[in-house]
Amino acid sequence: MVTLLLTLGCQAAALCPQAALAAGEADAGWSAYRRGAVAEATARFTAADSLCPGNHAAQVGLGFVRLRQGAARAALERFVAGLESDSGDAEAWYGLGLARGRMGQRGAAVAAWRRALLLAPGYADAAQQILALGIDSGLTLAPASRPDSAAGPARTAGDGFEIRAGGAWRPFYVKGVNLGVALPGHFPSEFPTDDSTYARWLELIAAANANAVRLYTILPPAFYRALRAWNGAHPDQALWLLHGVWTELPPGNDYDAAAWKAAFRAEVRRGVDVVHGHALIAARAGHAYGRYDSDVSDHVLGFIIGREWEPFSIRAHNVRRRERTRFAGRFLAVDHGTPADVWMAEQCDYLLAYEWDTYHAQRPIAYTNWPTLDPLSHPTEPTLKEEQRLRRRYGFPPNPRLKEYDNDRESLDAMLVRTTAADVAGYFASYHAYPYYPDFIALDSAYGAARSTLGPSHYLGYLRALKRHHTGRPLLIAEYGVPSSRGVSHLQSEGMGHGGHDERAMAALDARLTREVRESGAAGGVLFAWLDEWFKHTWVTIDLETPAERTRLWHNVENAEQNYGLLGEYAGPADATPEPGGDPAPWLGLPLLGRSAALALRVGADPSYLYVALARPGIDSLRYVVCIDTYRRDRGQFRLPGLAGSSDVGCEFALILSDTGDARLVVAPWYNPYLGPRKGMGPTGLDRFYNEAATVDVARSDGAFDSLFVTTNRWRIGRDGRTYTASGVNRGRLRYGGVAQSSLADWYVDRAAGLIEVRLPWALLNVTDPSSRRVMARYRRGGAFETAVTDGFRFTVAAQVRASGAVVERLESGRTYAWPTWEVPVWHERLKPAYFAMRDEWGSW
Repeated sequence: MVTLLLTLGCQAAALCPQAALAAGEADAGWSAYRRGAVAEATARFTAADSLCPGNHAAQVGLGFVRLRQGAARAALERFVAGLESDSGDAEAWYGLGLARGRMGQRGAAVAAWRRALLLAPGYADAAQQILALGIDSGLTLAPASRPDSAAGPARTAGDGFEIRAGGAWRPFYVKGVNLGVALPGHFPSEFPTDDSTYARWLELIAAANANAVRLYTILPPAFYRALRAWNGAHPDQALWLLHGVWTELPPGNDYDAAAWKAAFRAEVRRGVDVVHGHALIAARAGHAYGRYDSDVSDHVLGFIIGREWEPFSIRAHNVRRRERTRFAGRFLAVDHGTPADVWMAEQCDYLLAYEWDTYHAQRPIAYTNWPTLDPLSHPTEPTLKEEQRLRRRYGFPPNPRLKEYDNDRESLDAMLVRTTAADVAGYFASYHAYPYYPDFIALDSAYGAARSTLGPSHYLGYLRALKRHHTGRPLLIAEYGVPSSRGVSHLQSEGMGHGGHDERAMAALDARLTREVRESGAAGGVLFAWLDEWFKHTWVTIDLETPAERTRLWHNVENAEQNYGLLGEYAGPADATPEPGGDPAPWLGLPLLGRSAALALRVGADPSYLYVALARPGIDSLRYVVCIDTYRRDRGQFRLPGLAGSSDVGCEFALILSDTGDARLVVAPWYNPYLGPRKGMGPTGLDRFYNEAATVDVARSDGAFDSLFVTTNRWRIGRDGRTYTASGVNRGRLRYGGVAQSSLADWYVDRAAGLIEVRLPWALLNVTDPSSRRVMARYRRGGAFETAVTDGFRFTVAAQVRASGAVVERLESGRTYAWPTWEVPVWHERLKPAYFAMRDEWGSW
């Protein structure tokens, strides 16, 4: 090879006396290109080409420069010229494929990339480009090497797990984190693809004293490379993997439909191949793809197949396949169970057989379950049909419009599954279990008798009952936790609700739940979740998050599901976002919307909040009423609450601020999407409590406003006839203080700066998509909200003497605040207090 290079060098020198200088310029060009200095790279490559016209390195370098500049045709010409001088350069073929691809020449691009792979079989980027097209890549993998000796890094042992360490088995209690990976602005299938992101996350998770991560689906190859690298470099802080096999529900809820079942089993095989580093996966909508060559199977604790199966779907399958009550597989068997029990065991057995036959390996396995399908009986949770009968029996009006799941009708029972002699790794039960849903966890009196080291706990009572049922088999709580959302989706009697916790309260509750999972006798817990994920929905907000595909572009702090992360994802830049009680400079830097003799109004926006700042000398000695007109100045309430006279614009909302620390946001009754407590608290209340008269198309001057009350827990009746009153929250009640005291602070009076600082979540203002300035227009019978794009918001401010009510200042802003729309949100991230609380809790064991 050295002789060949010297020969080529001599030939080049003979053809171009300045070849050495040209090579130096080309090398400098590549160095600049890799730094991102495109202009310098262009100059260097051009100099090399001038010194030695047709210089191969210069042609290829200029090709990549032209690609970066968006000039695909010019790039193609350079790559073709480079290949004329050296047709064996895989890099030039790769670049030619990129140029052809950008010119729409898909077939020619694939041919170029295949040529690159023929020349350099390990060229990962070329393989990735072919796989990204989702077509037959023409690539092949060598057959998997099946070792003579079986591999089993983990197993179940009684009520827990064991891992092999140093040739011996030792107990392993799972301290895990669920790894969702959707960053702000991205769909859940838009995965990070760089190793560094996953490497940073894994390092942080391990530093929190976790020992496991759970995936719901296959991630890009970068994750597995990062996991292998971390575990190889840090054997004492290794992270074990619980790998999922995701699926959507089958058409018609027929789990044995041939095409759907075949697709699910193909995903099972892919999941096994991926952890063994032996997969080539072409792009598919909603899925990761690429060349998977990082074998992480030595740290895969187990597989968990499926999802939170909806009870109506399980019911349909049980009815359709009612004759299927037995299963005898190679590794698992069901002697008598429901068709759904049989199906779950069959799919788990299929995975075990595939991994054993292909890789001679085995590890524990489970399917996903949740309290809605647990095998326990819950006297406070009748089915919907039972509830209607109970209503009639005890004299309560029927409510045929309830849409809730039947949470105590169908069941999946892992204890009906037994292992055969061929199964040496074991079987476990995996549950997503939260303290706030279904209601029977907080309502069943038997659970209320439980007491943990931290106090009374219905949650612990439920977990202990679940563990008693699963005696002799590991019970993994594969999801648990509480979110740090402002909004509340469900209340819980011991303060462990679905939302409404500031970040400090979230930290304390996550640590408490972690301890109670352990005290229940479970084999471990996997905290939900690593990231705040903006794309998610929850029942109380979903119908006013529209268009649904744009939810990823804004952060709804009223949505509990978006705020579970240990790593918080926050709107706006880290150093310039206004915060109540924080630096007054960002507040004073908001756009000035109006000014009167002594009062100034500033307004701003980001993907989470509308910001309102009032500046006035002696700011805290008055009561302020701020009219907010969100859509059409000629519609709305023209009289502000507690004030005489009319406003120039009709407002849908009024913000009332008092120097006593009391503040609230109220809504015009006809623009309130939710029924008030006077209509939603009894047995006739609906499960979603929508106001069917909600519309923006009303103009009145009677000063009427509603609270923003929403019913989170509906009225219930138990199987014994006992009733449970509904409950809810007033979302418009604003929390006073600075963010240093509470992450959920809504407003603050900065006396030194003469400022009142208010931040209002978009969802409180019926904004369904702030990224496009879309707001609710009206509710349509049948369950849909109609929306419209607003031209912006208008404001009127009145300052009153609190004792007398006399208006001392009035500001009618003639300007409309039209905040900039966006397609890419600005955001920043930081670790929440829950991260450090979990680090301390896990580290104390």
